Amino acid sequence: MLNKLLLSTAFVVAGSAGFAQGFSGAELGIEFTDGTDVEDIGGISYSGAVEAEVGYGISVALGATAYNYDVGEDSISNLTLHGIYAIDNATSLGFFIGQDNLDSESSDLFGAEFAYDFGLGDFEAYVGRATDSADDDVTLFGVGGTYDLGSGFSFGGTIDRFSGDGFSASALELGGYYTLAQGPRFGVTFGQSNLDSGSTDVSENFFGLQASVAIGPNGGTTFGRRGIYEVIKIGPSL
Repeated sequence: MLNKLLLSTAFVVAGSAGFAQGFSGAELGIEFTDGTDVEDIGGISYSGAVEAEVGYGISVALGATAYNYDVGEDSISNLTLHGIYAIDNATSLGFFIGQDNLDSESSDLFGAEFAYDFGLGDFEAYVGRATDSADDDVTLFGVGGTYDLGSGFSFGGTIDRFSGDGFSASALELGGYYTLAQGPRFGVTFGQSNLDSGSTDVSENFFGLQASVAIGPNGGTTFGRRGIYEVIKIGPSL
């Protein structure tokens, strides 16, 4: 656990140094999830991201996530590159390309994304395509947002889904968050993860504990994490 956290920290620090000329934000996060119906199912993810402005409203961001599930494969990770265009101070359009890695197998992904900051909260959405380990095409999409309640408290939710030929998975997550003044954010979330493989339809309730810190002039990065394992919340063997 410590090695992965240090790896994420080093990733952000190194990226920030390399982008120092136009550095606009970075984030580090850790998230624990666990099923409420089945014992010994869940996992921990470690993430880091850095973003830099390159001029004319254009930014680039690089994010990395490592997943450690209680069941299934041990070595799962994601690396995603975002190209971002800020239409104005509140609205951004983006394009992402990335790769999910599971041991020696990989899945490429790409798509478009949208973010809007309305002052008391924010909203983002994405749609994309990916290939799974069997080279089957998968459609990805999701929406999410947060709303500020004041005094450091906020609430939010996400809906993520992917679907292919004869199978699909989705996750609904709602949570409450508290952000310390100029410091880290802590969250408690609850949700449901669903997997439908045609012959099997499985649903599992889960809860999560989160901690993250955002730095930089823009207070973090424009877009969140992308990938198949952002939908499979509590393990590839759900």
